[in-house]
Amino acid sequence: MISNYLKTLCLIFIIYIGGSLPASAILTQNPASKTLTLAEIDQKIQTIKDRQNLSDELKKRILSSYAESQDYLSEAQAQEAQAEAYKQSLLNLPIEATHLAKQITDAENNLKNHKPEKLNIFPTDELEQRLIIEKTSLSDLDSEINRIETLIGDLLNRPQLIRAKISEIKTKQAQSQHEQQTLVVHSIDNIAEKESRQIWLDSRGRLFISSLKALELENISDPIRLEVEKNRIHLLNLQREQLSLLISDLDNFLLDRRQQEIGKEQAELLQAEKAAAGKHPLIQEATRENMAYSRSLQDITKSMEQFQAQKNELEQRYKQLEKDFQSAEQKINLAGLSPALGNLLREQRRNLPQAKQYSKLDDSIQSQIAKASLEGFKLEEVRKNLADIGTVLTKRLAQQLPADISDIEKLRIRTELRMLLNDQKELVGRLASVYSEYSQALGDVDFSLQQMLSVADKYRAYLDERLLWVPSAPVIDKYFFKDVLTSLLWFLQVENWEQLFSNFGMGLATHIWLVAVGFGLVFAYWQLKSIAKARIKNLRPRRIGGSQYHYHYNFNQTLLGLAHILILAIALPLILAWLAVVLALSGSGDAYTHDFSRGLLAAALSLSIVQFFYLLFKPEGVAEALFEWQSRNISLLYKQFKWTRFVLVPSIFIIAMTGSDVFSEHSYALGRAAMIISMLVMTYTFHRLAHPRYGLSNSFQKNAQGWNKALPYICYIIAVGIPLAIIGFAVEGYYQSALEIQQKLIISLRLIFFTALLHEVAQHWLAVTKRQLALRNARQKRRQTEQAAVTPLESGFMIAEPLLDLSKINQQSHKLLSTIIIAILLLGFWMIWNGILPAFSILDRIELWQHSVILDGKETLERVTLTNLLISLVYTGISFILVSNFPALVDLLSVGKFVMAPGSRYALIHLMRYLMLSIAFLAIANELGGSWSQVQWLVAALSVGLGFGLQEIFANMVSGIILLFERPIRVGDTVTIGSVTGRVSRIQMRATHIVDWDRKELVVPNKLFITDQLINWTLSDTVTRIVVSIGIAYGEDIGKVEHILRDAITATPLVLAEPHANVVFIGFGDSALQFDIHVFVHELSDRLEVGHVLRKNIYEALLANHIEIPFPQRDIHIRSYPPGVTPVAPETPPSVQATAGG
Repeated sequence: MISNYLKTLCLIFIIYIGGSLPASAILTQNPASKTLTLAEIDQKIQTIKDRQNLSDELKKRILSSYAESQDYLSEAQAQEAQAEAYKQSLLNLPIEATHLAKQITDAENNLKNHKPEKLNIFPTDELEQRLIIEKTSLSDLDSEINRIETLIGDLLNRPQLIRAKISEIKTKQAQSQHEQQTLVVHSIDNIAEKESRQIWLDSRGRLFISSLKALELENISDPIRLEVEKNRIHLLNLQREQLSLLISDLDNFLLDRRQQEIGKEQAELLQAEKAAAGKHPLIQEATRENMAYSRSLQDITKSMEQFQAQKNELEQRYKQLEKDFQSAEQKINLAGLSPALGNLLREQRRNLPQAKQYSKLDDSIQSQIAKASLEGFKLEEVRKNLADIGTVLTKRLAQQLPADISDIEKLRIRTELRMLLNDQKELVGRLASVYSEYSQALGDVDFSLQQMLSVADKYRAYLDERLLWVPSAPVIDKYFFKDVLTSLLWFLQVENWEQLFSNFGMGLATHIWLVAVGFGLVFAYWQLKSIAKARIKNLRPRRIGGSQYHYHYNFNQTLLGLAHILILAIALPLILAWLAVVLALSGSGDAYTHDFSRGLLAAALSLSIVQFFYLLFKPEGVAEALFEWQSRNISLLYKQFKWTRFVLVPSIFIIAMTGSDVFSEHSYALGRAAMIISMLVMTYTFHRLAHPRYGLSNSFQKNAQGWNKALPYICYIIAVGIPLAIIGFAVEGYYQSALEIQQKLIISLRLIFFTALLHEVAQHWLAVTKRQLALRNARQKRRQTEQAAVTPLESGFMIAEPLLDLSKINQQSHKLLSTIIIAILLLGFWMIWNGILPAFSILDRIELWQHSVILDGKETLERVTLTNLLISLVYTGISFILVSNFPALVDLLSVGKFVMAPGSRYALIHLMRYLMLSIAFLAIANELGGSWSQVQWLVAALSVGLGFGLQEIFANMVSGIILLFERPIRVGDTVTIGSVTGRVSRIQMRATHIVDWDRKELVVPNKLFITDQLINWTLSDTVTRIVVSIGIAYGEDIGKVEHILRDAITATPLVLAEPHANVVFIGFGDSALQFDIHVFVHELSDRLEVGHVLRKNIYEALLANHIEIPFPQRDIHIRSYPPGVTPVAPETPPSVQATAGG
């Protein structure tokens, strides 16, 4: 200890000599400059504020430099004070270390020479009070230990942070020196600004020097401080152990004393019970009650002792787990994860306690707490009743004491009963107090249990994040095959097999009943084999007229067929399991035999599953007979199961056999080779089964459209990639990680195959049920027809029973089945793979860049890691899928529920697409470090800039959004905008597409629909009016004309009866009487046809009734004639003359 102290002093001396050099060297870099004080800078600030010959902008720059200089000086002074504190601590730490060493020595001696205190001289109440005080002290001591442990962790990580900080400050210092040189070379015109800039650089330089000195002194003092804190926590642990011993002594002593008191009282009560044998029933009843309370006290005390022992055990386990956790953290932080440490931590990971292991204890604690609370409540009621002994005594005597008893006997009974009731009152009070302590003790045990499980869960999560990426075996090199050969020779070693057969015989000899079990299995298989094969053969589809039919099957036949396959599949696996049980029960301690048995069990399980599906997919077997699968897919599955079982099952046997720690070298050689071979086989099998063109998805690939076409390729890459990734893990030495992933892959495959089987069984049940419902409907129809034929008409109408809607039932049942299957798969995959997901948190340590965020008003740097990038890619993929397939989703959700107009559907789809894109953009920006508070300024700047540069485009885009929300036009509407009339085909962000009657597609900017006059022919009502104008010659009968016109309207198809058509006499023309015909049509497309037919009908009707449709006429008066022209008056018909004259 003294030598360590002298070394520490020497180190301090060297530190003072060497540590002062860098700072002095830095201080001499610029001897001409002198840093001002805060008061002097305040003076200069006031001077600048008072000067009038400086512009506002220049004054603002100068004042800003002075303000920053003040901040730099304040921080520099704080760093200098911190450096002085570190210097002082360097002087005080050795003294403190010496004092701690003496205290540690004393504490260790006290523990070695620990003698229990003489507690029997103190009363029970005082001991109980002291126990509470000591437990409080222990809690405070635990808090202090946790604080120092956190401090030690920070001190361990501090050197790396200090080095990074020193590097950062030196970089900034170099930049400051460069700015200093720039200031000298490029002089500033204004002297005041130059001076402020110089002071700013000097203050900043002083801050750098002070920070470097403080960091260097901290870096020097931290190792000494770390040793001091380790000694301090060692001392606290010793004090805690000593205090725990005292608390344990107090607990045990109080329990012993309480047990002794209860035993003494029990003996007294037994004596009293014997003495009361011939006494009055009142005395006997009170004595029995006291005995019951005394036994309850004894039982509760024993239970408290048991739970106290469990609490001590749980606390010891908790301390050990916490110690292991801290040790693992320190080792990983200091030296990283090595293969040896990884194997040790894996073993600790396997031995960590789990909640299910303590479920019985937890249930017992909860039930006992409830029981203690109930009993405590009952005892409180009894205490209240016994509060007034006189009243209870009088009541009992009045109820049970006969009236003819003598006064002397009555007085004697009253006296004895009073004594017994007083004892009972004391017993009830003590029992209530003990139940209260019992509840508290149970709470302490529950707290210790939850505390231990919490640490175990944290430790497990910590290891799960790291162990997957820790190599557990050497990388495969050129010596690997030699190691495999050595392991194979070990496996085939004659001595091992002789010992194996010897242990097998020993197991049969010591457990004769196993012989009977073995013969029973062979006999049962021999008897059931032929029956099962015959039943399976009878399931093949029958042929009638050259075609197969399956209607004779019921659901029970399906279950029986699967049961028969299971019988044939488990025969050999049961034999293997029987061999494993015999070897396991042989009682031999041979590791080879034990691991051989474990390998047989693993192989038996795998063989039973593989054999089951091999028989299921046999051509013309159960899968084809019952489920009607495609022959090509059944043949493909059958061929793969036929040969892979001969490779996978032995590989699983070898992997399981060599998986123990005893044969780790063989596991890394032979076991790893078996795993690689099995994964190569699975890779080829997945290649054959999942190939998009030649695999099971061949028919899906041919019929798929859109992005569904890429789905088989994605599944193929995943299916083939996972086994190859497992092989890569094994080759690179991550053998334990590869084993864990392989195990989860195999369990996932089992889940997929059994879920597919469940789906097909359910489909078959639905098909059988559907046939039964169809037959029920057919019988019901026939019954109704027969009843209608025999029922006379006079008997009235017959109410028909409604038929079942089979199509709706079929649709709903298949949708429900698909939902259940998807839920089973998702839940199963989560349960299988959730244990390995924390390992991918290592991606969160790969930093890509940093961005600044404001937390609690302070700007801090937040990392953007590879996890954020992957999450953003997931967001991108999900957004792409949702946006691309949202129309199909709308159709699926709306079909059968409500009718949606095309315009409404179009608006909903586009608005939701814009919303989803906006949400995706914000989510991706948030993951990559672009929060809205930062993006909003960019959005505002872009909006302003682009708003001026692209004013019209932005106006059209905003107008497009208004059109989608306000919906003055919809897709499918017929509109007139300006001189353009047509049907709206698309509403996009910038423009709307209109197809006119010439089938030309016109692109109209959206702004025109908002600012110009718009006619929407079909917005609220598609009914439109057609106006046909016609002139009738003067002199015709107006009433007759109106009647003819109405008849022509009636004869015109597609004219609506409501609103009514009108014939209106609108005026006197130059040459005709003017009529307007108003008719209404339902659709805009009817206007041309109705106008054509109506005009044709009017013309034909007027012509048939000899009603003249005049044409415009003009009179020309010739004032003079050219020379040589003689006018000749033509003969004019009388009718024309009359018209001209009129």
